[in-house]
Amino acid sequence: MGGFDSNRGKLRRLMEERGLTSLVILGKGNMVYSTGIREPSGALVLTGGCGDYFLAPLLDYYRIQLQAPKDLEVKAFYRSGEEAIKGEVPEKDIIVGGLADAILKVIEGCSSKPALDYSWAPTPIVKTLESKLGSIEDASNSIARIRSVKEDWEVELIENALRVAEESLRRAVENLREGVSELEISGLISMSMRQLGAWGEAFPTITAFYDNTALPHHTPTTLKLTTPGPVLIDLGATLTGYNSDLTRTLWWGGGGREFNAKIEAIVEAQNAAIDTIAPGVEAWEPDRTARVTLEKKGLSKYFNHGLGHGVGVEVHEEPYMRPGSKTVLEKGMIITVEPGIYMPGLHGVRVEDLVLVTQKSRRVLTKMSKTLI
Repeated sequence: MGGFDSNRGKLRRLMEERGLTSLVILGKGNMVYSTGIREPSGALVLTGGCGDYFLAPLLDYYRIQLQAPKDLEVKAFYRSGEEAIKGEVPEKDIIVGGLADAILKVIEGCSSKPALDYSWAPTPIVKTLESKLGSIEDASNSIARIRSVKEDWEVELIENALRVAEESLRRAVENLREGVSELEISGLISMSMRQLGAWGEAFPTITAFYDNTALPHHTPTTLKLTTPGPVLIDLGATLTGYNSDLTRTLWWGGGGREFNAKIEAIVEAQNAAIDTIAPGVEAWEPDRTARVTLEKKGLSKYFNHGLGHGVGVEVHEEPYMRPGSKTVLEKGMIITVEPGIYMPGLHGVRVEDLVLVTQKSRRVLTKMSKTLI
């Protein structure tokens, strides 16, 4: 068993270990993880003895059916009174009612101990299910833990998505010129990713010029490059369900010696943090290493976020490397290492790479140079 079937197999083993007779998956990331379906809608229901079902809105029935694994039974749900719009969907695959009604219909008589991915389940659905089923076990943390450790094929898909991000960033940097705007560079990156075969952006690309680089989650504007100054680009691609994440900061135009010294300081902190990553290390330790390195240069007070996070079918997932995190790093985890400093009204610097925890140490997956001049 390999690929997304392997992922679903892991969730089935979770069910067996905890004596669960059904597992209701409502989070988009968890549905992608379990099926490989692009832009899933509805719900995935795994059962102990009644098979596995994908419950899709009527409008998405055929799209989901085309993408779904062959052993998944796809059902369509629609609101009562809308019989006229059900079209050619086979009668056996029709469930009249909303999503919660469809879930209840599938597990009725089949599940005495259901579980749910509560973290991503819409509150109205949860309330309806709890009112009908009573106690429902929360499987969210267990699923997040399973997802955090990647198999070799998942690592390969993330590396593929990273290569797309790197090439898209190269093209963007080549197009930095006087008169180009933040929005234009973000748009170029989005187009490049699709030209290179990606599903799309893992998140809206952050392109920041000048003092906007001091905003960690800046939204690109019509601001144009006019004089030499800082540029920060944070991007990621989604390819075959898995994501990448990459950030580079540079000084555009002449000069910039003082700013480039700050980039070097961030790279030094990043390298020190990466050197501490290994199986058995607690997630707070690399974060602390980066802060200590920046503290020696008087910059740690400007580092106002965690060092990094896991990347997989979602661009932010377990583990999270931040102060106080006791999560123990394991072989197969892929994490961002992205120290940054942000000086409001002046500028900011961030450098971000993806790192795989290996059997005994770590491997940096990013191939692009940390400094772009």
